[in-house]
Amino acid sequence: MEKMSKYNGMPKDFLWGGALAANQMEGAWKEGGKGWCLADINRSQYGEKYAELLEAAPYKVTANLANGRGVYSFCMCPGGYVVNASSEEKRLAVNGMSYSDRGSKNANSAIIVSVTPDDFDGTDALSGVEFQRRLEEKAFALGNGKIPQQLFGDYCENKKSTAYGTFSSETRGETAFSNLRGLFSDEMEKSFIEGMHSFAKHIPEFDRNDAILSGVESRTSSPVRIRRDEAFEANIRGIYPCGEGAGYAGGITSAAMDGMKVAEAVIRKYQPFQ
Repeated sequence: MEKMSKYNGMPKDFLWGGALAANQMEGAWKEGGKGWCLADINRSQYGEKYAELLEAAPYKVTANLANGRGVYSFCMCPGGYVVNASSEEKRLAVNGMSYSDRGSKNANSAIIVSVTPDDFDGTDALSGVEFQRRLEEKAFALGNGKIPQQLFGDYCENKKSTAYGTFSSETRGETAFSNLRGLFSDEMEKSFIEGMHSFAKHIPEFDRNDAILSGVESRTSSPVRIRRDEAFEANIRGIYPCGEGAGYAGGITSAAMDGMKVAEAVIRKYQPFQ
């Protein structure tokens, strides 16, 4: 992205976080006093009777914290993989995906925390983009170009992980153990931890110590918005900002809906229905 000067742009609230991975269905959850755990996603969603009969289960969790921040899951991938989705040199970002068979042994999703322009001195239209790039530069340095990972228990204790717990990572891209603390501000990191503990009230042991964190998930929503008028047109005539990149959506479905609204606006202007 070059300059925003010729467009009427503004920084906006957006989202950051990390990818969380856990076994989709570990099994033997009732043996040896082990109890329910994040690995039993299928059991928590479907119940014991259907856990091994149905396909890999999705989940969705959210928490509104007392400090005003929201923490929630995004782009949950049943039977999925964490992917190195970097697009710029010396910067690293992760994403998630599932193949059609949902065949990975892990379930993963982004766990994200809301960010406002106050968190990055958002006085310039592209200040959020620069904040995003700084995060990705830190993530690249933490893993020396590989996906930096840490177990949640070690994250809470602010120490580098040295080994996986009861399950290993499922990624597309090399990984390296790191200490992800310090990647974000102290308040953001405490919000992340509080959100994880809150989710355990809905999915037992969602916050288990050996859940795998991968950083950084920085592309969940756009940090900039190109302003448009009531006809969906920018200050430069003929330009119709829409979807995620322009700051008007937060996922595939909302981007598609925004695209439909813009398409209808274009039709009304250039080829109105008779």
